[in-house]
Amino acid sequence: MGKEIIKDKINNAFLRKALKNFATAYPVARAKAFEGIDFEALRGRISEFKKEGLKDLPALVTRFKSSAEQAGAVVHVCSTPEDANRAILGIIQSRGADFLVKSKAMTSEEIELNHYLERYGIRCLETDLGEWIIQLAGERPSHMVMPAIHKNKEEVAELFSKETGKECSPDIPNLVKVARETLRSGFLSGQVGLSGANVALADNGTIGIITNEGNDRLVTTLPNTHIALIGVEKIVPSLTEALDVINILPKNATGQKITSYVSFIKGPTGGNGRELHIVLLDNGRLKLAADPDFSEALKCVKCGACANVCPIYEIVGGHVFGHIYVGGIGLVLTPFFHGFDKAEEILKLCIGCKKCNEVCASKIDIEGLIVDLRDKIRKPLGQKFLFGTMMKNRKLFHAALRTAYLAQKPFQGEGGRIRHLPLILNKETANRSLPPIAEKPFRDLVAEKPGIGNRTQAGLKESGIGEKVLFYTGCLADFVYPEMCMDTKESLEKLGYEVVFPQKQTCCGIPARYSGEIDIARDMARINTDVLLEEDADYVVTICPTCTMSLKHDFPKLLEGDPVYKAKAAKLAEKVFNFSELAARKGGIGDHGPGTGKGVKQTVTYHDACHLKRGCGVYEEPRKVLRELAGVEITEMADCDKCCGFGGSYSIKYPEISQEVLKNKLDNIAATGVTTVAVDCPGCKLQIEGGLEAAGSSINVEHTATLVRKRLG
Repeated sequence: MGKEIIKDKINNAFLRKALKNFATAYPVARAKAFEGIDFEALRGRISEFKKEGLKDLPALVTRFKSSAEQAGAVVHVCSTPEDANRAILGIIQSRGADFLVKSKAMTSEEIELNHYLERYGIRCLETDLGEWIIQLAGERPSHMVMPAIHKNKEEVAELFSKETGKECSPDIPNLVKVARETLRSGFLSGQVGLSGANVALADNGTIGIITNEGNDRLVTTLPNTHIALIGVEKIVPSLTEALDVINILPKNATGQKITSYVSFIKGPTGGNGRELHIVLLDNGRLKLAADPDFSEALKCVKCGACANVCPIYEIVGGHVFGHIYVGGIGLVLTPFFHGFDKAEEILKLCIGCKKCNEVCASKIDIEGLIVDLRDKIRKPLGQKFLFGTMMKNRKLFHAALRTAYLAQKPFQGEGGRIRHLPLILNKETANRSLPPIAEKPFRDLVAEKPGIGNRTQAGLKESGIGEKVLFYTGCLADFVYPEMCMDTKESLEKLGYEVVFPQKQTCCGIPARYSGEIDIARDMARINTDVLLEEDADYVVTICPTCTMSLKHDFPKLLEGDPVYKAKAAKLAEKVFNFSELAARKGGIGDHGPGTGKGVKQTVTYHDACHLKRGCGVYEEPRKVLRELAGVEITEMADCDKCCGFGGSYSIKYPEISQEVLKNKLDNIAATGVTTVAVDCPGCKLQIEGGLEAAGSSINVEHTATLVRKRLG
């Protein structure tokens, strides 16, 4: 994705305001819409019947075709966009028509129907207001549900003025009036109408459409011929399943309890030679449904919620974060519907926060599919060497980091932090400072002083007093924040655990996996699995949520096809805990040492790391640890679980986007009025601390383990 278009969207003041306002209002409206409804149960049912339907999608298509034809419809099953376009053209020409009126149909955008028909002299009129606006602008939708969210009223007025030949003032009621008057003639003179559908019922051939403008009813009833263009994945067994989809769609899409219009159409409506043609579009769907790795993408109900909550979409919009289909699911569908050449750049734009997974109406692992798809795209030159040779070789990788300690010295400012890097790297850190690589990583401190970190309480396990913990630090904490590692070790020991640091541990492989080097990530999973199972222990503890997620969830997935390591990965996963998870198992601070009860309670705000809350499902435990073990009060910030913009190498690859995401986080932190931000992720500490320091803020950022250590003494 070109840097210029990214900068253009970032600098588009209206776009930024519109997306931010919607991102702020949407969660509130959505929560209200779902009041009294068990969202997890509802989306669980949708996920299950969609999954079952995909197992034998061809049979479901056959059932629907038969039922629809019995009801009087003509059904066209089209394998490719070209087939669908030709079928629709043939229907229009058979009626002697040259004017098509359209209700909203993302499938028509997918096959570029308008452009195709116009080449044959067929005029197309979009009657959905948002779709009409972008049709006049010659653009594609920037959102699946709100296609013209990126347009302001002045731009719309200019488009309407050009279309009508009359000066239109940028007054919203006036613009709505102009649209109504202009589109009305289209409804009345349209010879053929085209719609999409939100569901199609296999048992009786009915299609279901939900809208807010009512244009679908005019498009599907006034013209004598109605064409419904429907992706085959929209077919569900019966009305029972269809009602679940219709129930969840408006709530998840726009925060409405229900749309203004819900229509079910079975066969041609009315008499007098009326026709209903249903064009079922494959375009790779049947092949995708049979793909064991990516078929779940077809469970999507096209609600657009993944875009609504995405911190990257909020910054750049759908014309950057997508192709035809936008948002997280758009990134997944693009390579299958439009080819990997259209997907290579946009797949890299996902920061991996997993927010999309949290709201998905059908429980699709959207973020996981994006990461897996990166393995199939072209990689930058030198990337395989970096991960496969450098990072996979523990000694070589760590030697490089020690060399970097010396190389960084000319660029360190007061206090040791790095404010300016040489040449091209300078602009990548222009709006933040970076912590330096430590003179001695934690692993060296442990090696030099056997009493630190390695069996500091060697007799505890044997005497039955304590449980043994293997400490997996992660690269960033080990080499940049050794003091954080020391705080972790001392806190756990104070809580009665025996702490052991395995020297052979190396990178968890997440950087390789997120960069599309899945085979290298798999090798790293094997290496670390062997290291962490070499010594018998009760737990493996991490202070980096990304490492936690990697060891606990990614290793079993990566090694599932390896008969030797599958069982090993599962055994390891059962032992893995984040620091806050493990610390929360202990009681309040009254039992743990001289720091107890001293002084006035400090007030902090807490930032939920994406991979801790949504990757590992841990969010209550850190708060319990902060209150009971660190002895602090918590003032919650707005959007406490929204991404800080770090994303590992993402902040270097896309610094402009990363910094804009960070600004939102810094604003929310400042609004709390606290002097300390608590985090459970070294990466979040690096990102937020650097942003605060660059902004001249005196707010501190501390890992939960450090706050616990300070309290316990």
